Amino acid sequence: MAVERPVAVVTGACGGMGRAIARQLGRRYDLSLSDVSVLRLEAFAETLREEGYVVSALTPGDIAEPGVAAEQVAAARAAGPLRAVAHTAGVSPALGPWDAILRANVMGTERLLLALEDGLESGLAMVMIASVAGHFADKVAEVDAIMTAPLSPDFLQRMKPHLETLTKAEDQFGVSQPAYAQSKRAVIRNCEGRAPAWADRGARIITLSPGLMWTPMGRAEADANPAAARLGQNTPIGRWGTSLDIANAIDFLVSDVAGFISGTDLRIDGAVTPAVRGVVF
Repeated sequence: MAVERPVAVVTGACGGMGRAIARQLGRRYDLSLSDVSVLRLEAFAETLREEGYVVSALTPGDIAEPGVAAEQVAAARAAGPLRAVAHTAGVSPALGPWDAILRANVMGTERLLLALEDGLESGLAMVMIASVAGHFADKVAEVDAIMTAPLSPDFLQRMKPHLETLTKAEDQFGVSQPAYAQSKRAVIRNCEGRAPAWADRGARIITLSPGLMWTPMGRAEADANPAAARLGQNTPIGRWGTSLDIANAIDFLVSDVAGFISGTDLRIDGAVTPAVRGVVF
């Protein structure tokens, strides 16, 4: 009798990180993949199957839209025991306006978390992609409070004036820049806030903050934003990060070896965050 393999969900599966994560997790999980583009998702799934991976479910759609995240989670659960979630779906300042960033990074994440928490499995481990930008975001109590209820009907309306206040003259992408930083700060805080309740149910939740990564999104950011390009040039380890750096870390974090890790953020940034902060001993 065949042994039923566990299932791993990868959101944003067609992005640079998503592809690498799917291939890495697919060695020991059946894959349930989602992405906003149905054509890209079907093409990537076909490629994976040709390479010998098992793709059990495909659920295209905008995760920020009502019902899409619930459909994705239901499809994964129908495919087998859900044990891992890698949430990479998101929008950066180079790829969308401020409201699209908040919809994808904050509202979509909240909808996914709520769908998972409706029947949360013991043994599940989830890793959400944040960013070092979240560590540099201004700490504003009012913004943090609004971010705790991203599905409120007036969420975007309440956020806009705060983001306009936080926008600096040198911000290459205007309001989108603080929107991105604040969205990733919210993801990190959301993980910390939910972790105890997840632990009570036998599940773990973690965030991972990449520095500048050699992905299509990362290169677009650096090409359009001199500050991002300088971040890559000044990374102490001497290179950009790669998708495999992220995939390897997620493979570890969702494994039983990392069973005591939850409610925390792992920076994978080549030591750029302490360098920018000027931390010395």
